[in-house]
Amino acid sequence: MKKISTSLMLLILSMAFSQVGISKNPTVEIHNKAILQIDGKYGGKNYGMMLPEVSAPENLPLYSSTTSDNEMTGMMMFEKTHATFYSYDGAKWNNEPTAADFKMKQARFLSNADEETSVVCVLLGCGRHVGLGFSAPVDGKQSYNSLNITREAAVVAGGGLYGDKSFDNAKFVINEAGVYDIYLNVPSKTGGAVSLTSGPQYQLRAYLKQSNGSYNEVKLTTFFPDYYGILGIGGDTNTAAFTTTRIRLNPGDYIVPRIHSPLATVSVVVTLTAAANTNIAKYYPREIMFTKVSD
Repeated sequence: MKKISTSLMLLILSMAFSQVGISKNPTVEIHNKAILQIDGKYGGKNYGMMLPEVSAPENLPLYSSTTSDNEMTGMMMFEKTHATFYSYDGAKWNNEPTAADFKMKQARFLSNADEETSVVCVLLGCGRHVGLGFSAPVDGKQSYNSLNITREAAVVAGGGLYGDKSFDNAKFVINEAGVYDIYLNVPSKTGGAVSLTSGPQYQLRAYLKQSNGSYNEVKLTTFFPDYYGILGIGGDTNTAAFTTTRIRLNPGDYIVPRIHSPLATVSVVVTLTAAANTNIAKYYPREIMFTKVSD
C-alpha cells in the first residue's frame, strides 16, 4: 500500500474562510460551497477514499452499549459483512439498507398465528362482511415496509342485519404516489353442505380519495378457494386462495382486504375461514404485499 504524504494537501484560502483540497495533483479546484473537497483523479485514473472499517456491525463503537456519546454524532464507518456504511446519530448507529434490492420498493405484511377469521352462512342468511387483519410485527426480514404504508384499523360495513365493525390492521393507507402491484394470499379452510349459490368470498377493495375529501370505493378483485361452486358439498382444511392486481394510488388512498358475504344465499351451511395457526404462519403465511412498479 502506498503512503501519501501530507504535503499533498493544499490549503486554499478563499471567501474569508479556509477551504481544504486533497489531491495527488499539484492544484485542485474547490467548489465555492465546499469546505473540504477530495480530488480522486490522477494520471488518467480514478481513485477513491477508504473509511475506517469493521468486520461486523457489533464491532462498531458503542454498538451494543446502553450508553451513548453525543460527541460521536456524525461519525461514519464501513461495515464489511454487508458492504454498507454506518453513521452515528448521537444515540445509535444507522446504516444504508442491507436488505436485498427487491425489498426496496416493496411492503409485506403478515398475519399473526392466532388471527383466524371466519364467516358462516346458514340457510338463507349471510351478509356479514369481515376485514382481514395482518397484525404481525414488521421485523425487517419476513415482513417489511419500504413504501411508508400506514397500517390501521378498518371500519367495514357489516351488511344485512349487522352493523359496521372495526378490524385491526386491515386498512393500508398509501403515502407515496405510484402504480402498485398488490398481491394477497389467504390460506383457507372451507366447509359446505348443499350450497345452491356461491357463499362468502374474499375481496380486495380500494378507497380512492377525491378532491373534496370523500372516497370512491372500487372493488378491485373477488376470489375464493377452488372448491366453491353450485351444489358444493364438503370442503378442505388447507386450500389456496390468492389474487394480484395493479392500480395507480395516491397519498390518502387506502386498501382493505376482506371476506365479503352475499346478502342472501341458498344453502344449509357454508363456511369460509381465513386460516392462521403456528404451522401455517411459518410455512404458508397469510400475506399482503405491495410492490411499487413506477412513480
